[in-house]
Amino acid sequence: MDSVMPDDRIERYIEATEALRDGRFGVRVPATGSSDLVARLGSTLNDLSSSLEQRWREVAELDAIAARTNAGFLLDDVLEGFFRDAREIFPYDRIGFSLLEDGGTVVRARWARSDLGPLHLGRGYAARLEGSSLQSILETGRPRILNDLVTYLEAKPSSESTKLVLEEGVRSSLTCPLIASGVAVGFIFFSSRNPGAYRDAHVEAYQRIAGQLAALVEKGRLVSELSEQKAALQIRNGFITKVFGRYLSDAVVEQLLETPDGLKLGGERRVVTIVMTDLRGFTEMAERLAPERVVALLNLYLGTMSEVVLKYGGTVDEFIGDAILVLFGAPLAGQDDARRALACAVAMQQAMERVNARARELALPEMEMGIGIHTGEVVVGNVGSERRAKYGVVGTAINLASRIQGFTLGGQVLASDVALGAAGEGIECGARFSVHAKGFRDPISIVEIFGVGKERLAPSADPLTLLSRPVEVKVERLSEEDLGVRTTTGLLRAVGRLDGALETDGTFAPREEVRLTLPGDLVVHARILGPAGRGTGVRIRFGTRPDEVAGLLGMRPGETPPRTDTGKSAALVDGLARRS
Repeated sequence: MDSVMPDDRIERYIEATEALRDGRFGVRVPATGSSDLVARLGSTLNDLSSSLEQRWREVAELDAIAARTNAGFLLDDVLEGFFRDAREIFPYDRIGFSLLEDGGTVVRARWARSDLGPLHLGRGYAARLEGSSLQSILETGRPRILNDLVTYLEAKPSSESTKLVLEEGVRSSLTCPLIASGVAVGFIFFSSRNPGAYRDAHVEAYQRIAGQLAALVEKGRLVSELSEQKAALQIRNGFITKVFGRYLSDAVVEQLLETPDGLKLGGERRVVTIVMTDLRGFTEMAERLAPERVVALLNLYLGTMSEVVLKYGGTVDEFIGDAILVLFGAPLAGQDDARRALACAVAMQQAMERVNARARELALPEMEMGIGIHTGEVVVGNVGSERRAKYGVVGTAINLASRIQGFTLGGQVLASDVALGAAGEGIECGARFSVHAKGFRDPISIVEIFGVGKERLAPSADPLTLLSRPVEVKVERLSEEDLGVRTTTGLLRAVGRLDGALETDGTFAPREEVRLTLPGDLVVHARILGPAGRGTGVRIRFGTRPDEVAGLLGMRPGETPPRTDTGKSAALVDGLARRS
């Protein structure tokens, strides 16, 4: 007979029941005398307490895992936490996790952690699902216990995964399917160094938490995939920003990446300001240099100019040999596009001093650049195919900017009246003149730009000195305009570093390009600077002058000859200098 009276035991049972109700599972009650119904009730209460305590631990652990997952933890973080804390539910020395891939046909190891030593079956190991023992686990939806893996491998010697975990020191395993919202997503493998570690109770425990665990793991997987995609996107965007950052400002690249249709094929009409640059005489210079030196010279020039363009918010649309096509107003438009374009052009000419200083250090030739600017309507957008496209512009405004650039001299910025009007007040200008541009019926009014705001260019000063003996030349007009005889003769009476004084009976237009043939059939291109006239001298600006021409004129390269004549010829030279 139990020393506790029946009434006293019932009172203890009531207290235990109340404790279980309140979540206090450590209370134990007398349970002696198996034939005693009251004792059997006590034994049942103790079993219920143990069972509820176990389930409480399982729920508490899963709640902790859920909290970590909801806090944004990645799949690896979820599984690491589960490996650390799930020993209250399962015995294990190793946990592995595999995902179903390729439409559920392949099982690939995604994560594993072990207290036994180095992993032999680690991340990346894959096997086909069809025909494997894992397929039957999915079909039944019930975990599988293998409490003697050595014997199992003897029966199935082709099981490569079993060989690998045995090499790690595993002797028993519990393989559980992970099914989230009715869809199989993978497997979780509990493994122990001890044979016979798993019982049906562990299967039942897993099945109680399977749904919630699968949901947590699936959420962690999705978070991980999103994180990996974000990282890949950041790498891609970083690469795009680095590449396109050579052509566009960071703000433009960022907006294009954030705009869903930023790279969509197609175009739109838009008013832009076009800046076109070109080096004077670069083609002839390149023919005399080794290819490596040509590339070095181009990279020095293009790199410096691109930095200036990006500083002023322009878009380098294209490098065309030694020419640069720059857009202001595309792909992003601003109210001060034209003004920034003019300021950028002035800054680019100023930057040529740095370019030539570096060229001298590298024993490379110095260069001169002309810049033409025009504002007009064009079609801008992505042109090409889905696989290969280019952001570009189409329209007569591009052609006109190129024509204006063709009238420039080295170190000069010329802009159309339209671009000047769009730029607003405070633009310092030089000479204005009208030109006939190829492909355009009406004359084009252009103006020389000296400065925008505080930045300005000094007008070129190239004093002329008389030659001791004038040089007879043949002069050929290269313009398509009908201004009279296309070929005439003249006398080259004076030269400077860039300019010359030519006396001729020919009729020329301002900025008209001519070809001079000197004795010895040496050919020099030049452009008319002075006003058109008949029977008068004009000032010309040489294009490139080979060293032989300098020798012919009695000069060393880069040298100005001493003045030897006076009188009428000197007055001619002075007059030309004033008119230009």
